[in-house]
Amino acid sequence: MSRRILFAIRSKLGDTLVSYAAVRAYVDAHPGDAVTLLTRADYARLFEGDRDVRVIGFDSRVEMFFRLLWLRLREPGFDVLGVLWGSGRPIATIGRQVRAARKIAWNRKFAPDIFEQGELPREYPQVAPAMSVVRAFAPETPQAVRTLIPSLAARHAAASRPQEVIGIAPTADELRRNFDAPTLLILLAELRRRHPQALLRIHVNPGIEGAPALMQTPLPPGCEWRGFRDLRDLVEQYMGLAAWVGTDTGLYHLAVAMGMPATLFFGPSQPHKVVMPAQPGVTWARLAVLGETHCEQKDCVRPCCLHQAVADYCHVPGPTSIDETPAACPLRAHPASALQELRLHEPA
Repeated sequence: MSRRILFAIRSKLGDTLVSYAAVRAYVDAHPGDAVTLLTRADYARLFEGDRDVRVIGFDSRVEMFFRLLWLRLREPGFDVLGVLWGSGRPIATIGRQVRAARKIAWNRKFAPDIFEQGELPREYPQVAPAMSVVRAFAPETPQAVRTLIPSLAARHAAASRPQEVIGIAPTADELRRNFDAPTLLILLAELRRRHPQALLRIHVNPGIEGAPALMQTPLPPGCEWRGFRDLRDLVEQYMGLAAWVGTDTGLYHLAVAMGMPATLFFGPSQPHKVVMPAQPGVTWARLAVLGETHCEQKDCVRPCCLHQAVADYCHVPGPTSIDETPAACPLRAHPASALQELRLHEPA
C-alpha cells in the first residue's frame, strides 16, 4: 500500500543537501510512495526538477506556518512526518501543525511530547540524523552513500562549456574555515600548473565575513573573482564549471550534488563526517596529525591547519605560522615536522 510521507528540513545549505540524500535513498527504495519535502524556498528550487518528490518551500516562519496549515486543511493526513534536520521552536510548530500517524525527529528534545526519535550513534556522519529518521519507520531503506540532485546533475552534464573553468570556493560561514590571501594564491599557482589553459574562477559571497578583504587580493592572469548573492545565481555559475576546489563549506555539497568532481581541504572539521562514503570524484586533504578529531577552537581566525593542508598539497611552505593560532590550538602539542605530513584521499 502506498504511503504518504512528509519530510521536513529546516537548516543550512550543506545539512539540507546531505539530508536530501536520505530523502533520495527513501524515494528510490519506495517508488510507489507519495513523498513531500518541506524546506527553505531557496533550497526547494534546487530540488523542484526531481519529479518523484513534491517540494514545498517557505521563506519565513510565518510562510512555513501557512504552508502547513494549507496541507492540514486541504489534504488527508500523512502516514509519517519525518523531521530530518532542524532545531528550536519551529520544529515543534511543524509537529503540531501536521496530521500524521507517526511523527519522528532526528532529535526530539525540541518537542518531546510530539516526536519519536531515531537512533543515533555517539559519533556520526552528517547524513546519520536524516537516515535515523527514515530507518525508524522504514528500516529496510539502504544507507544514503552519496549526495546527488538528479535533475541538476543532468543539466550540468548536458551544459555546453567552450572553455575549461575551475571553480574555487575559498570562504565558509566561519573564519576558521576560510583561505587567506597567501593560501589562495598558492592554490591558484598549483591549479595553473595542473590546468594551464583553464580559467580559474573564484566564487565568493561578498556578505560572508572575511570575503570583502579577500576580494581585494590582486589575481594572476587567467583568474577572476565572481561574486554571488543568491543560490539561483550560483547554480547558474556552477553550470559552467568543469571541476570544483575549495574549503569545507555547503558549496562543496552543491558542487557534488550537481555531479562535479571536487577537491576539498579540511582544517578543523572532520572529513569522515562530511564526505559521503561513495561520493564519486572527490579528493580531500587534511593534516595527518589531526587524525579524526574535531577542533573546538571557535575563535580561531588564522587556521594554520587549513592553510598548511593547502600548502602541503601544493608542495610549498605554509603561509601561516602556528604562533598565529589560539593558545589551545591542538597543533601546538606537536613538533613542526608533523605539519608536513598530509593525509590525502583520492578517488580510486
